[in-house]
Amino acid sequence: MFASRFSDLWKKHSRLCWHPSPAGSYWVRAPQKAAPPYLVLNRIDEQPNYHMQDASGFVSSRVQIDCYAATYTAATAAARAVKAIVSGYKGGQIQGVFIESERNLPAADAGEVSTLFRTSIDITVLHGEDP
Repeated sequence: MFASRFSDLWKKHSRLCWHPSPAGSYWVRAPQKAAPPYLVLNRIDEQPNYHMQDASGFVSSRVQIDCYAATYTAATAAARAVKAIVSGYKGGQIQGVFIESERNLPAADAGEVSTLFRTSIDITVLHGEDP
């Protein structure tokens, strides 16, 4: 449920920042033939939120968004566009989105070869618990 809520947010607003067309966005892994620029989103963890009485009904989820592109400049531009969309967003079940960190990493994991560049952003999303 969280993935669909967050994907809806991304699809709704991503067209505002991408020219000439929005990047593809994928959960967990992009298809082998995905054309850059594209995003890969991973929900890293979730932590229930509590108040003094009991559980609040909200969850804090950390999401890593990896922005892949053919050049370093395009990867960092993609990250800026993502931050512009999600930073401070609230609506529906999403109570708030907060940027935690940003870093530039090699696009390939150990042992892999890639010509792409990657900028990663960690965000925290405070949202209603999944039913």
